[in-house]
Amino acid sequence: MSYANKKNLFYAIALGIVAFYLVLTALYRWGDATPPQITLVEPFTQAGPTTPLILHVEDAGTGLQEVTVRLVQNLESYPLAQEQFSAQSPLSIGGGAHHTFDLNLLPFGDDTIPKRRGQVNLVITARDNSWRGFFEGNWARIEQDVAVKFTPPRLEVLSTPLPVAQGGAGAVVYRVSDDARRYGVRIGETFFPGYPNPDQAYTAFSLFAFPHDRQASTPVTLVADDGLGNHAEQRLDVTVVPKHWRSRTITISNRFIEQTIRPLIAQTPELEDLDDPLRNFLQVNNVLRKWTADQLTALASGSRPEFLWNGAFIQLSNSQVEAAFADHREYRYGGKVVDTQDHLGFDLAVTKHYPVEAANDGTVVLAEHFGIYGNTIVIDHGYGLQSLYAHLSSFAAEKEDVVRKGQIIGRSGMTGLAAGDHLHFSLLLQGVQINPVEWWDRRWVQSRINDPLGRNDAAAPTRVPQTPAPPDRMGPLPPSP
Repeated sequence: MSYANKKNLFYAIALGIVAFYLVLTALYRWGDATPPQITLVEPFTQAGPTTPLILHVEDAGTGLQEVTVRLVQNLESYPLAQEQFSAQSPLSIGGGAHHTFDLNLLPFGDDTIPKRRGQVNLVITARDNSWRGFFEGNWARIEQDVAVKFTPPRLEVLSTPLPVAQGGAGAVVYRVSDDARRYGVRIGETFFPGYPNPDQAYTAFSLFAFPHDRQASTPVTLVADDGLGNHAEQRLDVTVVPKHWRSRTITISNRFIEQTIRPLIAQTPELEDLDDPLRNFLQVNNVLRKWTADQLTALASGSRPEFLWNGAFIQLSNSQVEAAFADHREYRYGGKVVDTQDHLGFDLAVTKHYPVEAANDGTVVLAEHFGIYGNTIVIDHGYGLQSLYAHLSSFAAEKEDVVRKGQIIGRSGMTGLAAGDHLHFSLLLQGVQINPVEWWDRRWVQSRINDPLGRNDAAAPTRVPQTPAPPDRMGPLPPSP
């Protein structure tokens, strides 16, 4: 074959390859009939300053060529994003190299659009690199009407709470507009939710507790949020009465650690025996104590939104107080202070294995071995108010049992972190420990809780008859850790 013929053959083959490539490109680019997929990851029809726009755009075929996101309000357009994606080459078979686009922003959280409430039209468009539609590509479009809101909920206080002691509780009644999704009382970082008041139409209420270890100057604030980022708050004019708690010293011995701490560790899969008496004690007194407190807070979140209790609560019958609420304790080991904690509850003693009564009506939400408290029962009284009965030797009630005030639910003991047979009794509001003394006082319950809420509890609450107390009382107990 001559040189000229070879050259012509080469050109023919080259042109054939080019033609074949162009045919493949055309078939693929024209053959892509699927438009990009636009997905609003968190769809919304209402929006405010904290409403996120989370967008995912994907084209599995010829790839993305353009994505635009804009808001339209009162015939004015406000661009949020506009992306142009270059193709690999004008004649590339695959089209574009970008097949996905993601966007996450707060479209109403800045000055993107004027702070005017009302309807906004969210418009999202995307097109790919196909040659369909006279080389325009496949288009996808989403339009979403959104109601935009920049005004906070309205609050109106209807009852000024009476003075509240550190470690004590109170109630406030108020009105809150219908757009509020979350409302209640905030003290420091602690939030006490609000509820519609079943006894006063068109009002809401919150039961709140002033933590025992908060400074009396800590603000008590009524807050409301519409879930869109619009927030309202109003300082409550509450007088907080400072309290001074007792201090006590407890000596920890190796014998106590061996008899009490190590069994606790053995029953707690999250802890391990560190083979050191002091370290074992500290992990129980700190790690396990905190775990128990966290579990109580979580338990409160499931409290029933209704009044289950009736009138004042009752103290364990015939009992004497061995340790009071918020006693500050120094723990000594080997002659040195190794730890400090606050005892949040009452230690009540009568006789060994004394019948323990429910302090008020409610539903049992826990009946098991429970961290530092040993065998424990927790009763839910509604609206975040719960009572705890710890160190029991036995149970007479089970989870989900409905119990009446004075009903026997177990017997006292020394399980858990206890040095002698007694009942540890606590009251908690939304997981915050509060002073039971107030709730044992019928006049306090009536004036501080029932009267503001418009409740009509029975003046003389019923009480289930009890087994008579054995005549022989126990002597003084060593203070329980």
